[in-house]
Amino acid sequence: MSSSYKLKAAIVKHLGVSNKQVDSLLISGQIKLNGNAINENCFVDAFDEIVVNEMPIRETKKAIYIAYNKPRGIECTLNENIENNLKAAININEDFFPLGRLDKDSEGLLLLTNDGRIYEKLMFKQHEVSKIYLVTVDKPISDSLLHSLRTGVVIMGKKTLPCEVNKINGSEFKITLIEGLNRQIRRMCYKNGYQVTRLIRTKFADYELNNIKIGEWKYILKSEISKYI
Repeated sequence: MSSSYKLKAAIVKHLGVSNKQVDSLLISGQIKLNGNAINENCFVDAFDEIVVNEMPIRETKKAIYIAYNKPRGIECTLNENIENNLKAAININEDFFPLGRLDKDSEGLLLLTNDGRIYEKLMFKQHEVSKIYLVTVDKPISDSLLHSLRTGVVIMGKKTLPCEVNKINGSEFKITLIEGLNRQIRRMCYKNGYQVTRLIRTKFADYELNNIKIGEWKYILKSEISKYI
């Protein structure tokens, strides 16, 4: 996660000026934050570009965003002592962390970043960011299973939120969640007498697997994710 701090503090530190001098610069419109003139103190972080009198005052941190089609067997951990970890799978010389998790036996879209600004907007359920999964179960899907999934299932002492569920064929359905409890779909199915034999996340927020092959990844442009920053 990125840490934030006050704009004035950053300018004082990097330019060696006083708070009063920074106030004057703000009032006169000589400070720009990410390309826009700013006239008040605010929180900034390592990814924000601060320019004073048309000169950047520091080097900004490069934000990366990655869409990864996780295969079955990859662990959603950055611990390099664990076999088949994300660091080994992605193999880039940059730090990152996953936005949420997919368990070892699950597949599909995993978003990775080093930018903590988007964590809250993508991960907290009050923002109602949807995630879509394709689920295969071990026996024919009943109407009672579909009704139970749609209305909520008590797992780990908590009833899951209502969600959209669409039957695809006798053993497959698509489910849309806005929460992400531990092994939620597997637990919901198990409570109804079903075992999940395959689980693929196909969409997270605005991002879909599209043509990313299993085990491959691609960078997401900042412009594609800017509304979550």
